[in-house]
Amino acid sequence: MLAPVDPTPVAAHTTDAVPSDQPDFARVRREDDSRVLARRVVRGAGARLERAARAAAGSPWLAWHYARCVPPWLLARRQLRDRILTEDELRARRRGDTVFVFGSGASLNAISAEEWEAIARHDTFGFNWFVLQDFVRCDFHLIRQIADSNRRTVWEPQTREYFEALSSSPHYRDAVLLVQHELRARGVNLAFRLGVFPDTHPVFPFRTSRARLPAERFDEGLVHGSSTLLDAVNAASLIGWTSIVLVGVDLYDRRYFWLPEDETRALDRLRGASASDTHSQAATGLIETLGEWRTALRTRGVELSVYNPESLLARELPVYAW
Repeated sequence: MLAPVDPTPVAAHTTDAVPSDQPDFARVRREDDSRVLARRVVRGAGARLERAARAAAGSPWLAWHYARCVPPWLLARRQLRDRILTEDELRARRRGDTVFVFGSGASLNAISAEEWEAIARHDTFGFNWFVLQDFVRCDFHLIRQIADSNRRTVWEPQTREYFEALSSSPHYRDAVLLVQHELRARGVNLAFRLGVFPDTHPVFPFRTSRARLPAERFDEGLVHGSSTLLDAVNAASLIGWTSIVLVGVDLYDRRYFWLPEDETRALDRLRGASASDTHSQAATGLIETLGEWRTALRTRGVELSVYNPESLLARELPVYAW
């Protein structure tokens, strides 16, 4: 594990700790382009800090917020810099043309051993709390928001639990971590602040795009929308798979694979929901958005499907058939 960062806040207007010069892309050799684009997220910090300082100048709350965010973010920059994969190296990790992208729905528990063996012959891609699974090798994992709340009594234990599960799981031993890396990447930045981010995995940093349809290049950022599922699908399309299969994205209830059948997460209980209630994401337009994405991705030669025939996504996506 990495040593924790000194939590002492720094002034929100400080910019001289980070070089503001940018790479001259015109002079970069063609074969190095993808490495420069991948590292640009980590190295080009000066302009972002300057924008943050301008935003905080008239807001005491923003000044306090950035004073807390900047130190762990700068630590993340330093620690990630030497482990970044280029786009070519990231794509070279693919085993084939099909990837199974895993949510955390309870339908994962109904998949047979034979099906898991078949899935393991392809690429696997997790996100969110799939780190708790004991089903299959995970080749790629996307990390974005982790904790359910900004209260320290919530985010600290959840962040520790998350990265302990990832670091200790044999299924994640060789996983590539796609990591949100920007000032607002609270989940990852706090992991560095606590010193729990694993120091052995190759990483690929990404930024957030506010577009509606999936980005066509990594340097545009990954589209997040209402769900980290969208980040994962966008990343999968850019890595180069031509068949993306969504598994464990049920949406018809709030059950999760690691909980008893009649329980849901504490966050859902706080919202007054039960395990049998329709998932909150079903009301955000996520289903319809993925229907639009299916159409957009097909024009790029990518097929998007869903594994569970009972998933609410089956309203918009075809059911995967072996």
